Amino acid sequence: MNTVPGNPLNALMNLLNEIRRCQDAGATSAAAVMVYVGIDVMAFLSMPAGQAKQGGADYIAWVDAYMRAVPESTYQYDGRDVYGARCAMLHTYSVEANYHEQHPEIKKFGYHDGGQHAYNPEIDQHLVIIGINSLVHDFAGAVLRFVQTMQTDAALRQRVAGRLPQLVDILPINWNAA
Repeated sequence: MNTVPGNPLNALMNLLNEIRRCQDAGATSAAAVMVYVGIDVMAFLSMPAGQAKQGGADYIAWVDAYMRAVPESTYQYDGRDVYGARCAMLHTYSVEANYHEQHPEIKKFGYHDGGQHAYNPEIDQHLVIIGINSLVHDFAGAVLRFVQTMQTDAALRQRVAGRLPQLVDILPINWNAA
């Protein structure tokens, strides 16, 4: 992995690299799952001070604050839709979760291995076909926006700095070294 010794953001870079590897390998659902895990990580990092565990409201707030599709996309992210998709993929590996039953207005996500999202409310107002390439790209852009926000928000930067050491970090080992 591309790691920079001493860089406190290594774990985030490694997470983005893992997502890209899934995408590059054609593992569409694995890439989607990893993006949803990544959003969970970001919600954890950004949750309010004094809070020990992120929840659905933190997840939704992070998506609403940072996730953006390209302006010409037929679908723009809504934190509740993304949270519902996360619940469906992580809990039942499906497109529908209990969250959708509790909130019937929430859109369901299907997936394709291409670029742009496909959403046509005239055909089905509750189904979005998510392009994995766009999802991965948009998440990486959201992480960048978050890091930029951290640079100007001292309180956020302090919360993140205290939580980063809890993240998984992969250390490169060269087994062939003498």
